[in-house]
Amino acid sequence: MLRCAVIGCGWAGRHHIETIAESNTSVLVAAVDPDPIVGEDIKSRHNIPIYTDVIELLHNVDDIDVAVVATLPDLHKPICSRLIDEGINIYCEKPVCRNSEDIFLLKEQADRKGIKFGVVFNQRYGDAVLKAKELLEKDNTVLHLITASMYQHLPDMLTSNIKEDFMLTDALCHLLDVVTYLGGSVKDAKAFANKIESELYSDVGVALQFKNGCIGTISHSNVGGKFDTQHPFQCIDLHTKESRLRIDNQFDRLTVYPHDSMGQIVYETSVFKRRDYAVSMKRACEAFLEAINEGGELPSDINAALENMKVIELIKLSINKKRGV
Repeated sequence: MLRCAVIGCGWAGRHHIETIAESNTSVLVAAVDPDPIVGEDIKSRHNIPIYTDVIELLHNVDDIDVAVVATLPDLHKPICSRLIDEGINIYCEKPVCRNSEDIFLLKEQADRKGIKFGVVFNQRYGDAVLKAKELLEKDNTVLHLITASMYQHLPDMLTSNIKEDFMLTDALCHLLDVVTYLGGSVKDAKAFANKIESELYSDVGVALQFKNGCIGTISHSNVGGKFDTQHPFQCIDLHTKESRLRIDNQFDRLTVYPHDSMGQIVYETSVFKRRDYAVSMKRACEAFLEAINEGGELPSDINAALENMKVIELIKLSINKKRGV
């Protein structure tokens, strides 16, 4: 059984705690959170020791196989670096860091120590996304155009942890991962951004060129909308020579429009199965734990995070050029 600890017990951390607690291959041995109220709640639910920081955890708990890092992003680098030095495999929330240089340094450190470093790119685990991937790979179908949009409530005020480009580093990275999961690596990116009633970017539109010749666009907005269900969360269109595939909200449905037919094919998750965001979090964590347990290839690792952030930095550079920065 893999001995696992979770560092950071907020929204994401709690999902990882539940996944590990229910796992047949892993056991939850400890958790870390600076908030004593949060710590007591986790302790009472799972009967595990709770520590206020990583140093205390490492001093008191031996033989940790995996540490899940679900703290604020600015804490990821020092925490992950210490875990690597201790020989502990890592499953880190995204962004791993908010710049590619820091991610690269962690990657080099992990490679030197032989540490498995997984990253939580969970949105690729929605039923509709997985089905689209299956159909594209089934006939070795070639994508020539991808268009993707996302709407999500985000902060609009600058803080010590929330920077101007928060939408890019902490939100658009998700959508970018899904389109690269489906369409391959990105070669170039050009972008525009707005600030509407916000100190942060509130809208971004990006044109992408993929290394395989496919082109596409991704966009993200948080303008208006007061309720989580008021807007579609995510819409992705995939264009091939044979058909157009449309993914709605990660889980809701995949619709295939064959070019040689007036009909359409709809794939939907059974009403008897859960199909919310938490399911994708659980699946992503389970896939990582399975890979560690079986010694297999990680489904999404620090290399994917590094490539993702390099594209985000291309987008930021393009926006800054338009602004004359």
